[in-house]
Amino acid sequence: MSFREKSTWITFVLLLVVFGYYFVSVGAQMIRPVHPHTNFFMLFLVLLIIIVVMEIVLHAIAASRTPGEARKPQDERESLIALRAKRPAFFVLMTGVFMSVAVAHLGVGVWPLINAMVFAIWLGELTNFGAQLYYYRRET
Repeated sequence: MSFREKSTWITFVLLLVVFGYYFVSVGAQMIRPVHPHTNFFMLFLVLLIIIVVMEIVLHAIAASRTPGEARKPQDERESLIALRAKRPAFFVLMTGVFMSVAVAHLGVGVWPLINAMVFAIWLGELTNFGAQLYYYRRET
């Protein structure tokens, strides 16, 4: 497994787990409010800091295991994989954007609209990294 594939796995799993937790928490609160004073903005910031720190630590560990490969520039195959993964991610993102517009017309307020937009971005990025992982496995 190349360094870039390991890097893609790290980012994909961290995005899935960390922001998956956030969206499950937000969704549960919207469906059945248990703690009306839950500050989801602070939760978002804390999770954002956690994901940045974990990305740095895990990428440093992965780079230290194969330092020569980590310093190499992207080859043609890796560039093509990254490029091919953008297409499905774009369609997922655009679908999410149009669904966010639908949320805006429901008149539910700013906070659900912001969460809908962030959810669309999250799904788009998961699709991007998931497609990259698919193409890495398929091309080898």
